[in-house]
Amino acid sequence: MKVAEYRDEVLQILTKVDTRQEEIFHRVGRIEKHLDRLNGKVAENEKALIVVKTWGMVALVTVPLLVNVVMRIIL
Repeated sequence: MKVAEYRDEVLQILTKVDTRQEEIFHRVGRIEKHLDRLNGKVAENEKALIVVKTWGMVALVTVPLLVNVVMRIIL
């Protein structure tokens, strides 16, 4: 194998590696964008869950008190 042939072969291999590397970086970028969107949705769902739990706790405290007051007034 001549040196020129070896250089050409190495150059072809490096070109293929560079092309694959660019494709990998592109895919990683798309994955990161998708994860950012998903993390935003998770944050929104966590906030909604906190709101629901808060209103549930308020209802658990106020409903028995209201029932007790109404029962004392009626009886």
